[in-house]
Amino acid sequence: MISFLHSLSRYDNTVESPRFQALHAIAIGGNVALRSCCIVELLVVAVLFGPFCTMSVGQEIWEYSPYKVKVWLSISPSLSLSEESQNEMHRKIEELAEIHFGATWTIRVETTPDALFGSVLYRLDELTVEQLLSRELILVVGKSEEAKQAFLKMNPPPPIREEVAKDPKKKPTKQELEEIADLEARSASLQSVRTLESAIERMKSIAIQPLQYSALQRDIVPYLDKKQWSDFKSVVNIFEGSNEKLQAELDSGETVAAIVQKMDLDKFKKVARQIPTRLPWQPESLLRNNDKIFMASVEKVGESIRIQVKELDSFVRRMGEIASMDVIYASEIPRVIAQLARDTFSPVVRIEETDFKTAVLRVKAAGLLTKEDHPIRIGLGDVILPVVRRDDSNGNPTLLQTIPYTFIAVTEKIDDISRFYGAIFTASRGALAAAKNRRTQRIGLKVKPSHASSDLKLGIQRSPGSAVPGAEIYLRTPGTEDLKMEGRTDWRGVLTLLTKELPTILYDPPGDSKTIAIANARKFASSPVEPPAYKRIEKADLAKPQSSASNPTATGEKKKSEEGESASPDAVPAEPKPDLTPPKLRGSIQLNVPLYLYYIKNGDTLLARLPIVTGLKSVDQADLPDDRRRLETEAFLKGLQGEVLDLVVRRRILESRIKQKIKANQLDVAERLLDELKRVKSYDKMSEQIEGIQRRALSTDQGAVPSGVVKRIDKMVDTTRQMMQKYLQDTLVRDLEIQLNQAK
Repeated sequence: MISFLHSLSRYDNTVESPRFQALHAIAIGGNVALRSCCIVELLVVAVLFGPFCTMSVGQEIWEYSPYKVKVWLSISPSLSLSEESQNEMHRKIEELAEIHFGATWTIRVETTPDALFGSVLYRLDELTVEQLLSRELILVVGKSEEAKQAFLKMNPPPPIREEVAKDPKKKPTKQELEEIADLEARSASLQSVRTLESAIERMKSIAIQPLQYSALQRDIVPYLDKKQWSDFKSVVNIFEGSNEKLQAELDSGETVAAIVQKMDLDKFKKVARQIPTRLPWQPESLLRNNDKIFMASVEKVGESIRIQVKELDSFVRRMGEIASMDVIYASEIPRVIAQLARDTFSPVVRIEETDFKTAVLRVKAAGLLTKEDHPIRIGLGDVILPVVRRDDSNGNPTLLQTIPYTFIAVTEKIDDISRFYGAIFTASRGALAAAKNRRTQRIGLKVKPSHASSDLKLGIQRSPGSAVPGAEIYLRTPGTEDLKMEGRTDWRGVLTLLTKELPTILYDPPGDSKTIAIANARKFASSPVEPPAYKRIEKADLAKPQSSASNPTATGEKKKSEEGESASPDAVPAEPKPDLTPPKLRGSIQLNVPLYLYYIKNGDTLLARLPIVTGLKSVDQADLPDDRRRLETEAFLKGLQGEVLDLVVRRRILESRIKQKIKANQLDVAERLLDELKRVKSYDKMSEQIEGIQRRALSTDQGAVPSGVVKRIDKMVDTTRQMMQKYLQDTLVRDLEIQLNQAK
């Protein structure tokens, strides 16, 4: 107990309440006082004060942690604003953001870094995350033998003690063994340099090209009060030469370490290895230290001032849509920037548990909300776009994946603070359920449609610029059966989606999930919210007889019962068995955005089922499997089926005429008609034709045929062959010949 109280006092450096000081005094006041206390009393004190003390350890709680927000502001020189005026704008933007977001944001407004100032000001609509990070400065060190030797000259190993050198048989001491181990580590290679700090300490010179050196000199100024960055500046030296020359010197050992741009990193992979370089003034560090970055450009357009704002979510590295507004007076700039930041802000959720249908969501900073219409609030009917992030051992993202055509609709509350249930709608079943391990995190962003419509463009996988014209597009409300045709794609493979009505979807109750954590999430919530009243959709009927293929006994009993009823009309019918199957229930909720399921059908085959939010993107590109061979084969087979139908009609007509002539004893005419019937294609001839179509469709002369396409082609061919076997029987000619011979 004493050690527990001491540990609390050691970690707590902020809490100075009298209660905590009294508890600490008891802990250090001596064993006598503690022994005189009842054990139960001590436990009560620990229970009362333990949670209070652990709050000060500084661990962030997702729903009570505010968003860390940075605003980069690029103001055009054409506005002629002084530095004091710009600083005043920064202050006003922070004040107005406080009014909009309150305690849910901690915000800092700064002028955009020099390397990105022009891109944010003039090309904000084209700016991507890759462009943002492309000018990052990365430290590389040589990995050739010459570079290793040059490094050893800069860092000579410590001398071995004289007594160890004179008497090799003497057993080394522990300190001597440590020195030998250090010598071996230093002699091994530059692999001992793993961090920027160790490189600064052990490198006499780090090369950098002049252009990057000039930017570095400006960016490092606010950080020179820290020894680490003053030391870093002292070892960085200008390298006069091209990237090719720098590569050659890293390979020869003339240069051991260099600072290069991230966009040039691939050029140095053969001669150098990369070291994590998190310079605090660069975008990578800013992304690590902030949740959201808003980039704002302010430029003069004619007589007005155009203000544009774009959101970058730091964790998932995703750019939002740009928002713009024109004003007349410069005094309106702070108000408009704060308003556009509110409009473009995307609240974040953490996806905690998933199965194939349901997810458990936790909303960031939801515990800090004070009003219903707060911009960070996520409520019932909202739609979430899930993103999967996978990190390496250094915490750098190796995968940032927005799962195509996957959305989560918020359906039910779990508690009164931050947790919700969501219904998953996806084109890739199980994509979210599979993405879960120690280094993989699943985050969701609230979607806000900003376009009047969306163009659905269909292409072919691994065929850039391809199109799928003439495909049929059907619309369905999630969870329902209300399928209706939207139209066909044009010659470009494009269909414009215009449906903006807010759908009312149906979803399965989360409590029915086979995943225990999902089914019981509401039971273990601190303030659980009761589930809604589910709708009764349909009632299963166990008494309904099954088909003869699945249950022949039941079919036989049914036949006996029918025969018995016809034989004994006065028999008393048996009482119907009660249906003990519970009714099937579904939840229902109206969404706040137009999320629908779009079914894509080409020919007779369903190719895709895509959840799409109308207006979220201007163009939704869907690359489908290459189905051209199946479609071509289907066209041939449809033509063949039409020919089969024509042959069946001709054969029936000739058969009827031959029988009539035989009956009228016009045997010569009947014989001529029989010869005509023999010339009509039979099953054998048609079978050869269909086999030729199948061989051509499955030929690998133009590349391998996907297994799914092979199965579809085989199925269509089998269906056509069965139809021919049924209607083009070769026995017809033989039977008519027998009848004609008998008549003679």
